[in-house]
Formats: sequence, structure tokens, C-alpha cells
Amino acid sequence: MDNIEIIVFDEINDYKEKIYFFNLRQWVFTILIIIFVVPTYILLKDKIGEDLTSYIVMAIAGVLGFIGFVKIHQLPAEKIIPYWFRHIFLFSKPIKYITDKDFNDKDKLKKIKEQNKPKKEKKKGTVKAKKSVKSPKQSKEKAEKQKQEKLLKKAKKKYEKKPKKTVNKEKKKKNNEDELTQKLSKLTKEQQDVLLKLLGK
Repeated sequence: MDNIEIIVFDEINDYKEKIYFFNLRQWVFTILIIIFVVPTYILLKDKIGEDLTSYIVMAIAGVLGFIGFVKIHQLPAEKIIPYWFRHIFLFSKPIKYITDKDFNDKDKLKKIKEQNKPKKEKKKGTVKAKKSVKSPKQSKEKAEKQKQEKLLKKAKKKYEKKPKKTVNKEKKKKNNEDELTQKLSKLTKEQQDVLLKLLGK
């Protein structure tokens, strides 16, 4: 009997229909390459020169071709670029060689620091606990005192404004009278007599 071979894809989700040797994604990016590359070459070759325009065109076509055609570990470009960014910029820290002794010393220092920290926290906790035993009564008394003080301040504001106004009016009257007496003192006797006659009428 003849051996029959069945082609099975690694993942069924990877299979995509091809239209004239390209799938839909590849066709979209080939059209985009043509749309961007041809006009840029026509517009820039007279202004910049053919050498520079060819480099610019190759860069545009390379980026679009990479996004549309290339897959790395069965991942498209939009999924692989974030991994590259994380690998190169975020996690690219130099690895330092440390001997076993240095490593053990660092562990010991960390353990010592961890042991010292809880003791301080316990001390603070005990102080807080002692305060909290006394605090409920004191807090109630303080709250009552503060309320009384606020009420007193409000009452003072309400009732002290009225006498102040009367004092201000009295001061104004006194000032007016002083001004009148000063003006009258400047007048001559004849002028004072005339004023008295006018007031008498």
C-alpha cells in the first residue's frame, strides 16, 4: 500500500486563505507600500536627489513590509514590537557577577534589617496602645470644649458687632461737632451774629 501523508498545520488558527499568493494582511500592506513609496519617490527625487530618496523609500517600504509580511515565533509585528521594547529598554540591565560570599553577606544584612524593623514597630504600637486607653475620655472632653469654644466665638461675633456700630456713630457725631466748633471759632463776631439771627428765624 502507498503511504498517505496528511499535511497538518501546527495551529489551525494560523491558517489563512490566500488570494493570488498573498493573504489579506499582505495584500493590504503591499497596497500601502505602493501608495506611500511611489509618490514619495516622484516628489523627492528632483528636490533631494535620487540617492537620498532611494534610502527614504527603502526605509518606508522596509517598515511596512516588516509589519505586513514578517512573523517571528508565529507573532505578527504589532505583538512582537512590545516584547522588543520591554527587552531592550525596560529590562536591559547589566548583570553583575557576585561571589557566593558577597551573596550570603547581602542575605545576612537583609535578615538583620528585617529583624530590627518589627521591634521598632512593636515599641510604637505599645505607645499607641497606651495612648488609646486614655484617649476615648479625653477625646470626648476635647470635642465638647471645642464645640463650646466655637459656640462662644459665634455668639461674640453676633452680639459684639451692634455696640461697635453705635460707638462708631457716636464717634462720627463727636467728630462732626468738633469740626463745626472749629469752623465757628474761625468766624468773626459779625459772622457769628449773622448765623445766630438766621438760625433764630
